[in-house]
Amino acid sequence: MRELQLQEDELFSLCEILQENVAKSPIVLLRGELGSGKTTLVRSFVAYCGGDTSEVSSPTFSLSQGYECQKYGVIYHYDIYRKELSEMLELGLLECLELQGVHFVEWGGNDLQTLLRQNGFTPISIDIEPRENNRIYKVGV
Repeated sequence: MRELQLQEDELFSLCEILQENVAKSPIVLLRGELGSGKTTLVRSFVAYCGGDTSEVSSPTFSLSQGYECQKYGVIYHYDIYRKELSEMLELGLLECLELQGVHFVEWGGNDLQTLLRQNGFTPISIDIEPRENNRIYKVGV
């Protein structure tokens, strides 16, 4: 577990760590309270990969969004805050996570992490703790 204390303008250092690991683990589970910076991290990764950040927003109601980038093809962004895990599985979450690209899952808790491991995936987890002027990112690779 790596722990980083970063301000928003320093997120590229975390994106660098992610880029080193997403080739073998393209699923990133993001955990943190409302407003902790989960979508901000996704936006930073899209920018880091040369994608258009103008479309990046939390997919709370659409459940998923995709952002094109040259390096990975598509960066997928899911928000499962308002759904039960069983409902997301019925909607085809596991099949979506098999698509080529990088997958960020907001609110990807321990149940999802366990399920993914049982199905042969090795997700990266990032727990985000907001502080007054920065965030603490606990990265499990």
